[in-house]
Amino acid sequence: MKRRPKAVLAALAAVMIATVGCGSSHHDSEGITLVVADGFSGGHPVSKGGSAPFFAYLREHGPAVGLHLDYYGAGQLGKTQEMLTLVRTGAVDMGFALPAYLADELPLTGVGDLPGLTEDPCATIQVLDPLVKPGGIIYDKEIEKRGVVPLWGAAVSGIEVFTADRRATRPEDLAGLLVRSPGGVGDRVAKGLGVAPVSLPVGDMYEALSRGTIDGALLPRYAVLSYSFQEVLRYGTLRANLGSSTIWFTMNADTWAELDDTQRRVVREAAEVARAGACTSIAAADAKAVDAMRAAGIHFDEVSPETRPQWDAALAGIRAEWVRDLESAGLDAREVLDAIEARVEGAAK
Repeated sequence: MKRRPKAVLAALAAVMIATVGCGSSHHDSEGITLVVADGFSGGHPVSKGGSAPFFAYLREHGPAVGLHLDYYGAGQLGKTQEMLTLVRTGAVDMGFALPAYLADELPLTGVGDLPGLTEDPCATIQVLDPLVKPGGIIYDKEIEKRGVVPLWGAAVSGIEVFTADRRATRPEDLAGLLVRSPGGVGDRVAKGLGVAPVSLPVGDMYEALSRGTIDGALLPRYAVLSYSFQEVLRYGTLRANLGSSTIWFTMNADTWAELDDTQRRVVREAAEVARAGACTSIAAADAKAVDAMRAAGIHFDEVSPETRPQWDAALAGIRAEWVRDLESAGLDAREVLDAIEARVEGAAK
């Protein structure tokens, strides 16, 4: 019997969970059809280099092994914050999870967002990938319990602080500002810089900046032009190394268990295409963004060798604080951070 989400047209997560809680994939004589939720627009670098090639690979190679897609894009089936719940409960079979939005559910997975690990999106995800996948320390200690299997990830590195009317050559220049933060580790970064983090959907930021409700935002470089924020922002840091925003594309664990070996092989191959493509696409978008923002009138204050120690000092306590807070909640944060730092050090040699 074919089973599909009954609330697809309404895209209401609560209704979907109630009606299809036992799972959204369906089997027939042609194989298994996976219900896929994609939260990124087609122009987003994670979509261009990652999810679009991932789905294209599955559409090309999946039918031969009995895999088919029932695809819903642009957040049709739920908000990004809801996607882990939708995948875990089986309302959808595949979807994105962003640790920054899920600090209560994926606190250890948020280790990849910490500042100072690496500024290269490809290097960041290369360090994290085996630790988040089955058999890795983060998977074993946290993700497996959530009922999902990470397939591939992306790291939006190069986060900077942008402001409407205050230059920041040093962290103390930002003191007292209200700055939009993505949440999770981003809130810790904001506080380390001496600013007050504000939780705000990206869609509400333009008006908040234009009205002066907030003074700035922690953003990846390419995001400024994507949302026309250059019209309401005037200044930005450059190479402040304020951390990353990691993204994991996941599958429901029960659905993964239903796949046979050949189907899993095709999914893994598609995931490798996506992982490699997403980091390249993010790096390319960032490289173009700085010149484009300068042309649009944004002034950048690049962190220099003279000011680097001051920025590093402002962020120096964040890792220790992250470990302390998570260990107080009974989580093995020190062990996870040690594993990450060892891989970063090994990659640098």
